[in-house]
Amino acid sequence: MSVALIVLIVGTLFAAASDLRTHRIPNVLTATMGLAAITFHLLDGMALVLTLAAMIVTFALGALAYAAGWIGGGDVKLLAAACGLAGASGCITLVFFILIAGAVLAIGQALLHGRLVALVRNASNLAVTGAQPATPTLLPYGVAIAGGSIAYAFSTLFPALRLAL
Repeated sequence: MSVALIVLIVGTLFAAASDLRTHRIPNVLTATMGLAAITFHLLDGMALVLTLAAMIVTFALGALAYAAGWIGGGDVKLLAAACGLAGASGCITLVFFILIAGAVLAIGQALLHGRLVALVRNASNLAVTGAQPATPTLLPYGVAIAGGSIAYAFSTLFPALRLAL
């Protein structure tokens, strides 16, 4: 396992714990992860450029999700740092794993609170009309980012777990 993957797993686990406890992801954590990502690619010029591009695109798309009220600002920064640690070649796979983990988290939370029907109704209403629910349920999305990061790390170690993209 590479140092970047270890930093990815440890960093996202700390972020998940913080998100669960305080509903915040510390800026110092995301900044440290982002700087580590840049450092890991510093000596390979093209990999650095592609990694920075992946981080910028992830941040920009995350900022749109933040503006729509779907995720928090700390989640956006954590996603960008995580994509930097996965590198440009692993960023899309990582994001797919995170989206899957987010869906599992949302369904699990809805089941736990007896709100599965409301979740399905709100999701279909959002898909059809674009309307947000009147009282959105906030997910600790740092948990989904950590779960997706762990799944991504396992997929790099065990090729049979890789997503066919």
